[in-house]
Amino acid sequence: MKNEEDLDSWYKIKRYPHIGLPSENRRQTISYIKNKDKIAVHGFAPFIHKVLSTNRYRKEYDNDGKLINNGKRTDKSTKDRDIYYANNLDSNIYAYYSHLLNVKYEDILEDRNLTKVVTAYRKTPKKLEHDRTQKPPKKNNIYFADEVFEYIKNNIDHDNGIVAIAFDVKNFFPSLNHTVLKNKWCEVLDVDHLPKDHYNVFKNITRFSYVEEKHLFNLFKDNILIRKNDASIANKPVKRIEHLYNKNAIAYCEMQDIHEIRKKGLIRTSKRVDGKLITAGICQGSAISAILANIYMLGFDEEIYDEISKIGGLYRRYSDDMVVICSIEHKSRIIQLFENEIKDISLEIHKDKTQVFHFSRCNGKVICEQEFNGSITPNSINRNFEYLGFSFDGEYVRLKTSSLANYYRKMKKGVRRSGFYSSKINNDTRGEIFRKRLYKRYSYIGAKRCIKYKRVRGTTDQWQPEKYAINWGNYITYAKNAHKIMGSYSKIDSQIKNHWKNIHKEIEKSK
Repeated sequence: MKNEEDLDSWYKIKRYPHIGLPSENRRQTISYIKNKDKIAVHGFAPFIHKVLSTNRYRKEYDNDGKLINNGKRTDKSTKDRDIYYANNLDSNIYAYYSHLLNVKYEDILEDRNLTKVVTAYRKTPKKLEHDRTQKPPKKNNIYFADEVFEYIKNNIDHDNGIVAIAFDVKNFFPSLNHTVLKNKWCEVLDVDHLPKDHYNVFKNITRFSYVEEKHLFNLFKDNILIRKNDASIANKPVKRIEHLYNKNAIAYCEMQDIHEIRKKGLIRTSKRVDGKLITAGICQGSAISAILANIYMLGFDEEIYDEISKIGGLYRRYSDDMVVICSIEHKSRIIQLFENEIKDISLEIHKDKTQVFHFSRCNGKVICEQEFNGSITPNSINRNFEYLGFSFDGEYVRLKTSSLANYYRKMKKGVRRSGFYSSKINNDTRGEIFRKRLYKRYSYIGAKRCIKYKRVRGTTDQWQPEKYAINWGNYITYAKNAHKIMGSYSKIDSQIKNHWKNIHKEIEKSK
């Protein structure tokens, strides 16, 4: 049974409420998903749509790279991301077909020497130097950034210096052309036409229906399906959508209630907008979206890698963020190459976000200069190349200042909220801030990853090994791990050394 579960590791019970109850029979559900004939005619439920908004604070520069507003970060805009959630069965169908595509995709990467090029959405193991029998842990963006920075350090003494060119694709997921995606899907499967089951999945990920989360909640908020402590299911009212998780909600309604949702006119479609047929875009948030984004870029990655290899450079792609490290004389040709090749797959390089950094050595000191308007200006010196959340000046790596600032903003907000609620509570702890909770979220005390076993209600056993929660750590965990991986050229530890003092400063303010 354990071996079967390992083979079907793609199968997961989703913990968010959706349309219809999650399946209680794992084996039966997996059998259904693996039946090609059933999936070929499977009717997918509407996605649930919500918008995730993130405030972005940025330093502002003029066209020559001069800081505006004395270098103060301003709230530039709100970044909105459309996220779509599939119900439990549909999500696992997408996960299974993602698994099938991923197996084929990994073989293609191996055959075309692209395994190191594509870094996002893949379980890339890192090598173990000593224990070859132990299962290797997976790489993350820390390792990928470290590889790029190490390459720059080792090649900085090139005759004329080197450049790091960072590219960004404009509106990546919403711009994926359906015809191109279908052809790439066929290429990965090595077929001329998609099999009926794959085609049904393709059709429902490109032209899908959805319901707004808030509309669905308002329709069923008086009868949300809740799982009680004794594992039974009951209908309970929930006042606010934010309370669904704490109330242990497992579904908004039964699957047969889809008729009521349709009758209310809540189901929308992505097939047409203003009467026009949509021929591009897939939804973000589904279990198959990541692998589809990767296979879509397969031909592009191969072409770019071959060209960069000819000039002895480095090319890496993390989703829609791409970077090339090469000698300065190839800069213009590489930028033009990217703009031309991306058009062949119906995408576009975001030219305003293309950044070029020059690395050279002068009097024994490494210099990092950033281009503005295609040239070096008096404001180009002492710049840092930022990649995957890190900042690199040619000698030392640090956390991006915006990432660190975001951590401190969340920490201050968390302390203030704790102070507010402590002043409102009506018991003996009124006015007392719960420091342990804050320490766990924002300090080195909560940075250690560990497993905590849970007591199971209604049993005589004190602890049940199968009932546990994992403390994954916090931002300090991430920072310390990055400092350890990046080694002697990391200044990350010095960036976070004052976090303990700062959290107590905020606690004192909130009293």
